[in-house]
Amino acid sequence: MRASITKFLDIFFLLRIPLLAPVWTIVILGWITGNESARIYGGWLTGPELKNHWLALGGFSLIVASIYVVNQIVDIESDRINHKLFLLPQGLVSIPAAWTLSIVCAASGMAISLLYDYVIVALFAAGLIIGVLYNLPPFTLKNRAMGGVLANSFGHGMLTFLLGWYLSKYGSQVSSEVMRVGLISSISPALANGAVFLATTIPDASGDRLTGKKTFCVRYGEKVTAVSAAILCFLALFFSFFMEYNFWVMAFPAAISLFFFILFAISTNKEIAFKAFKWPVFLLSATVAFFVPVYGLLILATFAGSRAYYKRRFGIDYPTFKSK
Repeated sequence: MRASITKFLDIFFLLRIPLLAPVWTIVILGWITGNESARIYGGWLTGPELKNHWLALGGFSLIVASIYVVNQIVDIESDRINHKLFLLPQGLVSIPAAWTLSIVCAASGMAISLLYDYVIVALFAAGLIIGVLYNLPPFTLKNRAMGGVLANSFGHGMLTFLLGWYLSKYGSQVSSEVMRVGLISSISPALANGAVFLATTIPDASGDRLTGKKTFCVRYGEKVTAVSAAILCFLALFFSFFMEYNFWVMAFPAAISLFFFILFAISTNKEIAFKAFKWPVFLLSATVAFFVPVYGLLILATFAGSRAYYKRRFGIDYPTFKSK
């Protein structure tokens, strides 16, 4: 029985549950900044909006989880070198099982999107397509300097934000002018995700270089990467003021995060690099949770459950705010 439970948990955490939290945060950010009536401690994911929010959030999470699984499949060697994501490198989950899980998640997510209109279907499909282009040949954008930045900015930032933003309008007339406002609002989270992604490429540069990846840091070096991340963070702060409603929800964490990114650009210290891509996510999630208290509980449960699993299974503290 214990072996069966362990196997189930291994498969469950292959979905990279801790990394789904930032996706949820961006979706809810979209809803908050696209909803004129959104208030601190306001109603979200309740009443008649239950289907539109929880179900869509769950369906999109399945799409993203599917992409995460494929990413681990193709990154086995670099993950082994970088001593991370042990499930596939240590053979705790087989490659065929991982592929099956990814396909089931993708198919289930797309099936859920069909319960909505064509815009939701298009957003889900676009996210899945970007994930394929990001991970698999012949494109394999994650191994390309600009490809990785653009895919993360557009996929994790813009598309994910637009899902939440569109849900705030769902059921009402959405004109081309309204969609234009949504696209402008999505620029800030897109740039912020680009900044965070650039910071993550620095700690992984050694392993990426050994496996032949040409990530931004591998190609341009730590200094250029650090400065570029700081510039993107500054632009994210600037464009946050153009968000439709409640711009401060994005502006406040972006302003604080800019401090870390500037320090990062000056020093290129890997300890600060770690803070630069951890603290922005935490700050934005905490700010979003003021609007959606139940989401704060979900984040805490995800954090506690993940910590317990990784500590018991691998003897490590993850997720963590420490660099080592």
